[in-house]
Amino acid sequence: MGPKTEELTCILDQLAIVLESDGDTHWSFWMRKARALLLDSDYSGIEYLLSAYGGMGSLNDLILGQSYVDGVLSWNPGHVELNEKFIELRNNAEQLANAIKRSQT
Repeated sequence: MGPKTEELTCILDQLAIVLESDGDTHWSFWMRKARALLLDSDYSGIEYLLSAYGGMGSLNDLILGQSYVDGVLSWNPGHVELNEKFIELRNNAEQLANAIKRSQT
């Protein structure tokens, strides 16, 4: 495993933790599956990860720290910091995955 892939697996672990901290299961599972594929030297994990980005309902559309109380949207304490961390990790993961993909072609 190269250094970029190793860095990506660490970021995916952090990303899953951030997602789980907000109660997300769908995207956290996605990140953990991509990480598991990469740890097994299965580089289909790169394509799998990148398929989470773009399009309606994608990882790019996700906003953390929201809840509904009696049908009214409210923001959870710390939502700004949570989203800043999430966006940083999400963007870093995408950039690394694209760099790895380019180096494989």
